[in-house]
Amino acid sequence: MHSEAYFTSEHNYLSYLGGPIPTVLVAEDSEDTRHLLSLELRHRGCHVITAADGREAVEAALLAHPDIILMDLNLPRMDGLAAAERIRAHGELDAVPIIAVTAFDTYGIREAALEAGCQAYLLKPLEPGALERALRNALPGFVFEDGGAHKASYGRE
Repeated sequence: MHSEAYFTSEHNYLSYLGGPIPTVLVAEDSEDTRHLLSLELRHRGCHVITAADGREAVEAALLAHPDIILMDLNLPRMDGLAAAERIRAHGELDAVPIIAVTAFDTYGIREAALEAGCQAYLLKPLEPGALERALRNALPGFVFEDGGAHKASYGRE
């Protein structure tokens, strides 16, 4: 499990004001995709935790209690569907949104992801804006903008 957090002075200021920074678990076996998603999420002001396989994803979710999980469905050691089901089996993580991310759009996979406990389903390669829409839908209390994520109440009153 890799925990990475990068904060600009703006993020430290928001954190100091009490504005929580969302933690996102990225479960993705492709190192390049994992890195790109992490960069994009950090750019949006998120704290990012990564996992390279399904077992790592379950372990990271149980340890970190992230605000949202991006779960690749085709993971080694334990596929994303099984990992989502295991995460959902823990009551304290029941409300954590899980977004399935996959390159496969075969018959029934979307339904299987929803049945496993995922709230949304994104296809790779991600279309522009799809990740942002999914984040906004999953975490409506946060505003994701270039350079930072923060509670909607900060700077919005």
